[in-house]
Amino acid sequence: MDKKMVRNIINLVISNFMSLAISIFSSFITPIILGKSGYGYYKIFTLYTTYVPLLHIGFIDGVFIRNAGKRISDFSVKKFRAYTKFIFLFEGLLSLLLVIISLILFDNMYKEIFISVAIFSFLMNFVTYFQFISKCGMKFDELAMISRMQSLIVVFFLSLSFIMYKFLSYDVSVTYYLFYINFSMFVALIYYLFKYRFIVFGKRRTIFSEKKNIILFFKLGFTVMISYQITMIMINADNQFISMFFSVKEYGNYAFSYSLASLLITLFAAISSVTLPYMKKMGKESVLRNHSDNISYLLIIIFVILLSYYPISIIIINYIPGYEHSLAYLRYIFPGVGITCIVQSYLFNDFIMFKRIKKFCYISFLNVLLDFGIYYILFMISKNSFIIAFSSVLLLMIWYLSLEIYMKNQMPTKYLKNFCYLFILSISFIFINNAFSLFIGLIIYLLVLIIFTVLFYFRLIINIGDIVTK
Repeated sequence: MDKKMVRNIINLVISNFMSLAISIFSSFITPIILGKSGYGYYKIFTLYTTYVPLLHIGFIDGVFIRNAGKRISDFSVKKFRAYTKFIFLFEGLLSLLLVIISLILFDNMYKEIFISVAIFSFLMNFVTYFQFISKCGMKFDELAMISRMQSLIVVFFLSLSFIMYKFLSYDVSVTYYLFYINFSMFVALIYYLFKYRFIVFGKRRTIFSEKKNIILFFKLGFTVMISYQITMIMINADNQFISMFFSVKEYGNYAFSYSLASLLITLFAAISSVTLPYMKKMGKESVLRNHSDNISYLLIIIFVILLSYYPISIIIINYIPGYEHSLAYLRYIFPGVGITCIVQSYLFNDFIMFKRIKKFCYISFLNVLLDFGIYYILFMISKNSFIIAFSSVLLLMIWYLSLEIYMKNQMPTKYLKNFCYLFILSISFIFINNAFSLFIGLIIYLLVLIIFTVLFYFRLIINIGDIVTK
């Protein structure tokens, strides 16, 4: 790996560890403060915010793909001022439309949730536009700094809510949470407007004169955006299904487990952020040559991180009464989220790099249809959310395997060893933690992890040892 890439990944990992720590803090105190129903509504809001990138319809992805790896000083300032004005007007109009629809169609809490989603949509997509410009210029230190700033804002509001609840007996509502999430994004936007004021203010080309480039950005980015959203639907398919067909309280239990498991995604976002620009620098031959080994490294990291299940379980049992039921879900969700990290942080960028993103979209869409079809059949037969949770792991494996098989058919990549390791460790984790107590389960899973990692990846472990000792 390129040393600069490693430094940037480490910097973003440190920032994401901050986000991770705050997410853990939030995951533990929010259910207590809001209660099961309130927490369920809060998680419905966070669920729908994952679909917010749909509302830029690929424009931002197109800007990124077209300019990834370029120096910001090489940008045409007048053109980018036109693009900034366009994204402001475009996102503002769509968010306003969503607010109007929310006022007409929804009542009570759902009205508040979807209006908050509309506001968040405008703020997040505008912030994402500037973040992608940072990524184009490979300014990953700036991304890390913004992540830390938002983390500090979130920890302030979370701490304040805990103090109000614990010491002042104040009834903290879901509205409070909706406000601070939007506020943290608003602060990030203000920073970017100041930082990149040279592409915001001043003389610009007209939007009409840049029509061809704007249409090109939509064309380049639309398939990437759709593919990304299908990825998010795949990741959230079981979560979405349970929110639709089970009670808010039951969904609150499932969502609590899901939020803990999703901490893996927060950590791996660092890798995803830097992957594509560096892939372009490394070249296709190097990416292909290292494909299998890079997936292997990620798999080892993921199944080591799954050890966090045990301390998390102890904390829930001892300090979060009423959520012990969620542990049963966590045993299934943890391996599934690990699989999604591989797809989201690496395979997705692979398909972009080799201009196969439409195939990624088709394959993932077919997997989405398969998922919801199987979930519905299982729901009609059993009405059991645990069966849906277990089936989600198997379906995510099918998704991963189908993407790897396509890559193998098109390019000289290897996947069978990685898939076998993934399957064995995932099923072992689920079986061990359903069959044994926490302490015995920890010992057995640790032994299984060590044995199979050495059996499958002895050469990689030796290579890592050589790199560390040099």
